[in-house]
Amino acid sequence: MTTDPIGKIETVLALSDDELTEELPDVLDALEGQTEQLMLEQPALFARVTQRMDAIDVGTLANEQPETVEQFQGLLWTGMELLVRASPNVQSSITDDISVNFEADDAPMTGHLQLDGDDQTITGGTDLLAEPDLSITGPANELVGIITGSTDPIQGFMQQRYQLEGPIQKGTQLAGTMGQLTALLPDDG
Repeated sequence: MTTDPIGKIETVLALSDDELTEELPDVLDALEGQTEQLMLEQPALFARVTQRMDAIDVGTLANEQPETVEQFQGLLWTGMELLVRASPNVQSSITDDISVNFEADDAPMTGHLQLDGDDQTITGGTDLLAEPDLSITGPANELVGIITGSTDPIQGFMQQRYQLEGPIQKGTQLAGTMGQLTALLPDDG
């Protein structure tokens, strides 16, 4: 395996699902402290990483390697924060403060997302907020899919693929912003 982070990531992304889950911890360790710079210099790489993670069973990975999933979430939140910073359209869609907790019901995976209407920013993390506006509970794959865009938030809710507690209006606002955000992910091809 190559020593440069971009080469490591590219190599790991080409592996089978089983090999990917085996090598992912080392790659994420190598990115520690370099995530923001890497995402700014290689935005298409962020898209490929999120697409590849959508293809594996995140629930199983979280049960077997919870630290790896936590590291992946850190990468995901950093990438999303940078996409918002780079997009005036997404920023203008963030008009209200919305806080959301995510909790997988099939794996030890939690997280939160906060939209700040004043600063027009999105931040996230792996811990739960004390008093979120919304709480979303469901399978780990669905929760990751909401963030990466592979699960349409409104359709997923209507099809009962996850549960939402809190005001539906805030959920709809969140879905609009997340839709704009995931549309910014560079095409892999």
